[in-house]
This record gives sequence, structure tokens and C-alpha cells, in this order.
Amino acid sequence: MPDPASKPSAAGVNPWTHRVAWMLLVATLAMIWIGGLVTSYQAGMAVPDWPTTFGHNPFLYPLQSWLAAWDVFLEHGHRLFGALVGTLALVLAAMLWRAERRPSIRRLGLLVVLGLCLQELFGGLRVLADEIVLAKIHGCVAPLVFALAAAIVTCTSPGWHCATTIPRGASAGRLHRLTVATLVVVYAQIALGAQLRHLPPGAATGWFVLWVWLHLIAAGALVAMVVAVAVMIRRRQAEQSRLRLGARWLAVLVLVQLALGATVWVTHFGWPVWFTDLVRPWDYTVVAEGRIQVLASTTHVAVGSLCLAIALSLAIWSRRLAGTGKSPVDVAEPRKPGRY
Repeated sequence: MPDPASKPSAAGVNPWTHRVAWMLLVATLAMIWIGGLVTSYQAGMAVPDWPTTFGHNPFLYPLQSWLAAWDVFLEHGHRLFGALVGTLALVLAAMLWRAERRPSIRRLGLLVVLGLCLQELFGGLRVLADEIVLAKIHGCVAPLVFALAAAIVTCTSPGWHCATTIPRGASAGRLHRLTVATLVVVYAQIALGAQLRHLPPGAATGWFVLWVWLHLIAAGALVAMVVAVAVMIRRRQAEQSRLRLGARWLAVLVLVQLALGATVWVTHFGWPVWFTDLVRPWDYTVVAEGRIQVLASTTHVAVGSLCLAIALSLAIWSRRLAGTGKSPVDVAEPRKPGRY
């Protein structure tokens, strides 16, 4: 007899898949935060082997040795937490495959599992090869997995099934295209940030200047696009409250991200000369791996992933609500015997 707790509600929502999706989302953000700490403390090579930890099964590595050194604690803890996130992803994919009627959502669950496997592989190869390029790829894949988990949360929410589509308007297509373009720029920001976070020690100064300017240009473009999205949504009908809420959250997070980016610069390089000359001659002593420096850098990474997740959710909701037609994720298979 089916378990009543696993049955979808009258609105077609399985509450447990939505709850597990939330658990995966929170755990993935925590994994990104811990990974940011590993990079900020330059602890990525503290454990020189993979998939073992100093020759031990990672789940049986002695606790006393794990806690003895801060770098090892961070790197090994990151690996163990990644295993927890992978387990949650497998559980969610199995639940979606069993109870979800929309093939696209079932495939999305499998895609999250695949993304986590690739993330683990890139992380392991980065350790074995001690290659900076793999560290950059590793830093770019995690936000994608987080955003995909956010998409599952969005599409399994009760509000998704209860939402009504507004008749197509003249600006509906432009709104959806603008949200997708904003999503692309957010991810470009993350990729450029990974270039800066993982610059080789002997890299020429020109590369650093190039990545900084590209990062600043992308930030300016993102601010302009977020403003355009907010204005366009505000001019549309009042029923699109979910779009306005998403745009508001994205605007707040982008402002926080700008403030964090400025803090990261000051804590790594001090106040710019133009600021001390034209605004106020403040002195700041840069402390390598200082508490403020590490906290600002790690939070900057985590908030960037949050921006990507909100931007993807906003793009999905614009497809769902802005009258661009039936969203592909709403296409469900007919129920089969034994599936509920």
C-alpha cells in the first residue's frame, strides 16, 4: 500500500520532494561556502591524495588527525560535506524519478547528480595534477549545480502549480529574453571571479588587470540589466508578484555583491589611491588570510551563487507567468500503473 506521506497533494505537488529539494539547496550553498574557505585559506592541496585521505578511506580518517591541522580540517571536511550533498542529490533524484510526472524535472534531478559527480572529479583531478585550470573549472561548476537545485525547488513548489498564466503582452517575450540575458551575465561574473581567485603565482600583471577590468565591466552591465528587469516587471500587471519579488531579491543581492567586491579589494590591496587622494586618506594594513579578508572573499563567492540561483528562478518564472506559452517543465506524462 502506498505511503500517504509520499503521495502528491491535491494540487499535484509532492511535498516531500520539495522539502528534500530545499535540503539539497541549503546543503549545496554550505558546500560552496566551505569550498570558498578552502580557497581563501589556500588549503586546496592540504590533502595530497584523492580519493583517499593520506592513504585512508576518507570516511575512516582518524578524527584526531583531521582536527590537528586547520588546512587539513578544511580540505577533508569539504570532501566529507560533498559526500553528504551527493547523497541528498541521489535521494532527490530517486524521489523525482518515482513520483514526478514531468520528464523534464526527472531529468533535472539526474542532471544535478551528474553535475556533482563532475564537480567531485574536477576537484580530485585538481589535487592529483596540482593544476590551476582545474581549480577554475571546479569553482565554475559548483554554482551551476546550486542553480539547478534552485530550479528544482522552484518547479516543485506549491506556488508553481497554482500560478496562472497572464495573457501574452507585447513585452512578454522581451522580459523573458532579458531575464535569460541577465542569467548569462551573472554566470559570466562568476567565471571571471574564478579567474581572479585562482591566478597562478607567477602570472603576469597584465592578466590580473585584464580580469579585473572584465569583472568590472560585467558588473556594470549586470547592474543595468537588473534595473531594466525591475522596471519592465513593475510596468506589467499586478498578478506578477512573484516576478517582482524575484527581481527585488536579485537587486538586493547584486548590491550586496558590489559592497562585498569592494571589501574584497580593500582587504587584499588596501584603499585605492584615488580614494585616499580625493575622498579620505584612510590607512589600512592588509593582513594575509585575516578574518575580514577571508570572510569577505568567501561571502562574495557564496552570494554570487545566490545571484545565479535567483536569476535562473526569475527566468523560469518569466517563462511561466509572462504569457510566453506553456512552460516545457509543465508537460507531464500520463500516469502509469504503480506511479503516484
